[in-house]
Amino acid sequence: MSSETKTKFDSIKQLSDKYLLNTYNRYPVAFQYGVGEMIFDQDNKGYIDFLAGIAVSNLGHGEADLIEAMRNQMDKILHSSNLYYSEEQAKLAEVIIENSIPGKVFLCNSGTEANEAAFKLMRRHGINQNIDSPVILALHSSFHGRTLSAMSMTGNESVRNGFGELAADVHFVEPNNEDSLIQAFEQYGGSIAGIIMELIIGEGGVIPLTQSFVNLARKLTEETNSLLVFDEIQTGMGRTGKMFCFEHYGMYPDAFTLAKALGSGFPMGALVVSKEYESVLEKGMHGSTFGGNHLACVAAYETFKIILSRNLLDHVSTISEQMFLRLKQIMESTGKIKEVRGRGLHIGVELYTESRPVVEECLKRGLVVNSTAGKVIRIIPPLILSIEKATEGLDILESVLKEMK
Repeated sequence: MSSETKTKFDSIKQLSDKYLLNTYNRYPVAFQYGVGEMIFDQDNKGYIDFLAGIAVSNLGHGEADLIEAMRNQMDKILHSSNLYYSEEQAKLAEVIIENSIPGKVFLCNSGTEANEAAFKLMRRHGINQNIDSPVILALHSSFHGRTLSAMSMTGNESVRNGFGELAADVHFVEPNNEDSLIQAFEQYGGSIAGIIMELIIGEGGVIPLTQSFVNLARKLTEETNSLLVFDEIQTGMGRTGKMFCFEHYGMYPDAFTLAKALGSGFPMGALVVSKEYESVLEKGMHGSTFGGNHLACVAAYETFKIILSRNLLDHVSTISEQMFLRLKQIMESTGKIKEVRGRGLHIGVELYTESRPVVEECLKRGLVVNSTAGKVIRIIPPLILSIEKATEGLDILESVLKEMK
């Protein structure tokens, strides 16, 4: 790092420390621009991006068609509000429904807002069933957001702690523990309004849910007339080799949430509700000032077009197979890896020791990966990742692991 750039980075850090709330444990780099699966810092040093802005930049960086579509929309109108109809909203809702489940869409700005809407959907459904205190089930180790209701459904205690009493009547089940799931339905019986789950628990360590566990959840919700809601905020938009992760399980949810990669980096979220329950939230019961504004909808619509028109889903499956094979080899060559798990390009590498020091060393060598759940390295690169950059990035990871004591 040159002295001039060091001064520039120091000034960025100084300004941030002075004016931004200290709510993040940041790494010592400031990224300036990106091209494809590469991002570059203030010294023009290139990094292979195995993080995609935490599963956001699925199309990589600097995607020309996306930029052109957004630029064209910016010349027209950015925002007019949900008091009026919007062609961009209608077209986006159509492409979401045509590629997921029959139903309707509520548009918002983020994953936590999408899950807030899901919380209200489940609560309202319970009240419509004459349940005085509707119960919502969620999974331990899960993450659904940081607003009150979303945090209440989050099974990660470190996220929940420190804010006093959260929303009532949210109870947790052990992921992939069918006895725990059955016991919860027996205990809360006719009071259950719904259950929300990530099909791959992301922040909690990249833990895929088993087919039998999800099948059981579907069976129990049908028997109790409660809602099965999937949080597809990280797993949606092609991340697992299907447009939505629930396609791997061969079933439809009653509702699911989207965000992150939906807008390819532009803030965007959605709650998708199946036809059977599309009337639960009535006019005036929920809304959003910015949700689904013209520019956000164009970004999301173009994202769908690009994924669907370029065979990116097949590419994800091909690259994923090669990366899992290579990671198993690294597991054998280093002896530092306990388990490799995940699906598509949502990959967790669990180490025997803390993962953050490995992530920090990878960053120094030009590879961006993520540390989560203490000992897990999370690999969630852009879907456009080439085999060359995948190999180069995994070579860096292997060299770091071999040298770590």
